[in-house]
Amino acid sequence: MALDDSASSAKPPGRVTSREVAAAAGVHQSTVSRALRGDSRISQATREQVEQAARQLGYVPNSSARSLRSQRTGIVGVMVPNIDNAYYPQMLSDINREFAAAGYSMVLIVDPPHRRSDVSRLGSLLDASVDGLLILSATLDSGMPAVLHARGVPIVLGVRSVPGLDVDIMEPDNFSAGRAVAQHLLDLGHSEVAAAMGPEITSTTKHRLLGIQSVLAGTLPPERILHGQYSHEAGYAACNRLLRGADVPTAIIAGNDVIAIGIMDAARQLGVAIPDELSVVGFDDIQMASWHSFRLTTVDMGTAAIAEQSARRLVERIQHADGPKRHELFPASLTVRGTTTAPRKESLIVE
Repeated sequence: MALDDSASSAKPPGRVTSREVAAAAGVHQSTVSRALRGDSRISQATREQVEQAARQLGYVPNSSARSLRSQRTGIVGVMVPNIDNAYYPQMLSDINREFAAAGYSMVLIVDPPHRRSDVSRLGSLLDASVDGLLILSATLDSGMPAVLHARGVPIVLGVRSVPGLDVDIMEPDNFSAGRAVAQHLLDLGHSEVAAAMGPEITSTTKHRLLGIQSVLAGTLPPERILHGQYSHEAGYAACNRLLRGADVPTAIIAGNDVIAIGIMDAARQLGVAIPDELSVVGFDDIQMASWHSFRLTTVDMGTAAIAEQSARRLVERIQHADGPKRHELFPASLTVRGTTTAPRKESLIVE
């Protein structure tokens, strides 16, 4: 059954209706709902035309009209930036267990960083009466969470935060984690440190880097701070760039464990011994970080607790929409393994 947001007698101030989208796209009003939920009877050209109009107008299917059709479905959505990073499958297992225990089924939405999320892309999902969304893919400039929040969709931000948004947020204490990593290297005697971080548009990167810089102020120049995706490829490329430069570091702080593993692979191919010639440290403490092949020094970011509490909080938010919002920081703890040691005395030269 298609949703018709004209079901309410009056249009709330500022809310875009499907009738307006239909007028902008030059189609019938009923076509809007069908196009946004991916109805196969709607041509690709028409669907793109409707999606463009909805995106430009900032249209979201009416959640109140949805509730007229059914109160709750017992289905929740979870948005992640990717499933290639081992961090997310590990986290999703804990999230799914919590939702199942509360009687909810989970729908996974992959929201890649290169494909900017917008509310029109969620049209079919909201049309299917998902009761709420747990968003693990938010960026600092994300507009989508604010729009969904304004439309009354229950949401919780997990792992990452968006400034100025009055919603429930469950994230690690990234600033303290960054300080712990930097202090560990400083205590070992490292003064030539580089950082291969994730995207600058994530709160994770911003806060970890602020923590690092608060300890290594003056010893971590801008040219030794690189940004890329949270991927093995980004770590591999960063290591090659840093170790082939004129100012070679004795230690590299990776934005997460996957980047760190890419750094380790590149260093070994260059004939650089870890940790004797190069110390490497990451964040997240994913399962493979403890494997014998890596034995990575990293930071446990409280991932399991964040997963569990994020899921529980979304269930609470769905059931009690007007309750007070909570922003919780989960403690992080450094785990020292085999990839960090005191710096080498001689200068490293990579051919």
